[in-house]
Amino acid sequence: MYIIDNEKLNKRPEMRIADKIYTIDNRLSTFQRINERLTTRDGISDFEIIIAEALGTENLQEINNMDLSYGVMHDIVIIILAAIQDVSAEEARSRFRREID
Repeated sequence: MYIIDNEKLNKRPEMRIADKIYTIDNRLSTFQRINERLTTRDGISDFEIIIAEALGTENLQEINNMDLSYGVMHDIVIIILAAIQDVSAEEARSRFRREID
C-alpha cells in the first residue's frame, strides 16, 4: 500500500540564501504557471519567472537587489525546479537546459 500522508501533502521545501530562508511553493499549479509563463514571457527572464512564481514577487525583488552572480542565480533556479519536482539538485541539473536567461 502506498500512502501519501498529511506531512507530505503540507510540507513545503525551503532554500537558504545567505541568512534568509525562503519557502518554495512546490504545488502543481505553480509548476504549471511557470511553464505557461515561460512560453509567453513577454521580455521577462526565465530567472524572474521561476523565482517570482515559486518564491513570490517580494522575494524576487529582494534576490534581485542582492545583485548575485549568474552562476548563483542559475543554482537558485535549479534548486527551485528540483524542489518543485521532488528530485535532487543534481538530477534537476541533468533534466534542464544548461543556459537559462
